Amino acid sequence: MGITISFGIQKGGAGKTTTTAITAFLLDKAGKKVLAVDFDSQGNLTQFLTQRNIYDFTKRTVLEALKEQNVEPYIHHVSENLDIVPAEDLLITFSSWLYQKYHGTDPSRVLRDTLESVKGEYDSILIDLPPNLGDHTINALTASDFAVVMLQSEPFCHDALDRYLEMLQLVKTETNPDLVLAGILTVMLDARTTLDTVILDRVRSDYENIVFQSVIKRPAA
Repeated sequence: MGITISFGIQKGGAGKTTTTAITAFLLDKAGKKVLAVDFDSQGNLTQFLTQRNIYDFTKRTVLEALKEQNVEPYIHHVSENLDIVPAEDLLITFSSWLYQKYHGTDPSRVLRDTLESVKGEYDSILIDLPPNLGDHTINALTASDFAVVMLQSEPFCHDALDRYLEMLQLVKTETNPDLVLAGILTVMLDARTTLDTVILDRVRSDYENIVFQSVIKRPAA
């Protein structure tokens, strides 16, 4: 049975898509069977991994998979070991569909139930989350075994951290008791600036062993 991992924080530009894509790529090259799920209506993960325009996948996306509760027809083959369920901007309508036309019993489990039939076919399922705390994020976290929390080492993202961790705890309490916080991953650190270093030190002090030791730094100019 594959492990499902989500990458999220309710802040744009915090490295979620890039980290999801690179993780998928590295697992692919290691011979692991990977399914990437683009759950952000911007479709950046879709563009990143397929090198195609997101509108090439219109009506063949995760939104249609959710509506049909059947992901298999919407899986796009990227490479020998890597598949993706693509997204385009109509995914933004997921919430309105969920509350107007969804007839199931638990709206938080739609993505989880949709992926269930293929979970045994992959070593890892990686979900790229949108930058918000709405229905997309709740569904993705409910579908996840592990959550990676992204931290761009800048004030706005740091300020978002507590609320995102509260969301994880809420999901664990209400919809997914098996959810595990994998850790907080610091990205885009500029080691030349005092502010970035202060934020990282503060997060390590506040959250201690749930902060990954690995830090993804900005390249030197």
